[in-house]
Amino acid sequence: MAGSESRTIKSAHRVLEILEYFDQDHRTATVMDMARNLSYPQSSTSELLRCLTRLGYLHYNRFRRTYSPTARVALLGAWVKPSLFRHGTLLNAIDALAEQCRETIVVSSASNYVVNHLHVVLGAAEHAVPIHAGDVAPLLRSAQGKLLLSSYTNDQIRSVVHRLNAEEADLSRHIKVSEYLSELEELRAYPLAVASAIDGTTTVATLLPRLKGVDHMAVSVVAPAEVALDQLNHFKSAVMATRERIAAECDEPAPQECRKQVLPLKDDFKILTYRRHFA
Repeated sequence: MAGSESRTIKSAHRVLEILEYFDQDHRTATVMDMARNLSYPQSSTSELLRCLTRLGYLHYNRFRRTYSPTARVALLGAWVKPSLFRHGTLLNAIDALAEQCRETIVVSSASNYVVNHLHVVLGAAEHAVPIHAGDVAPLLRSAQGKLLLSSYTNDQIRSVVHRLNAEEADLSRHIKVSEYLSELEELRAYPLAVASAIDGTTTVATLLPRLKGVDHMAVSVVAPAEVALDQLNHFKSAVMATRERIAAECDEPAPQECRKQVLPLKDDFKILTYRRHFA
């Protein structure tokens, strides 16, 4: 028992050191960078990094073989000293949206072929949908996933669709690339998506403006279908107003070339079919 407890404590300590490592002007790092600078065994370092990636705290670039923190890390301790940390542009706007709609508000990003819910404000309404930070949603079919995919190039999107179609055993659920690209083209023109789920909920989402050094994120109102049907226009107006507020108040906008919905790629960038390169 003592040995097991000691290993657990050591793992927890290393997780915190890994997250703090990125706070020291290290935007990305390889497994060897981490192992060498933190004096960890390479095997356990790899396992910890893979675990943090699965949980949505790190993003793995499979071409460069580097890890970098996701927006979930930034949101992790926002509740501490709210007068100092919580009331920044993003979370302040999200809290205002929750108060306005009284339904569950979710901030999401994409990683490892799923949508990760980074931050959740549970709605104050009686039948608010219970969602938790760390939950995931399907990338291809969710409102948030479609918006996040719309920010990538068509070649990247094709690769993602081919990959996820290959993993779907039910052929009737395979997505046609041409039709899907047409749908995403509409979202690029006006970044607002509405989707209903089999669990009886409806999501109204928008893509947030790209901020410097931060993943693409979507913000959404998730409500029971009957509530969303009754207040659909209100929810649409509210999420779009939140998007505009964040864009207007943002202190660190992304560089000009990154403000487009479609991110530019280098001329020599090659798409390798079925490779897990999507972020």
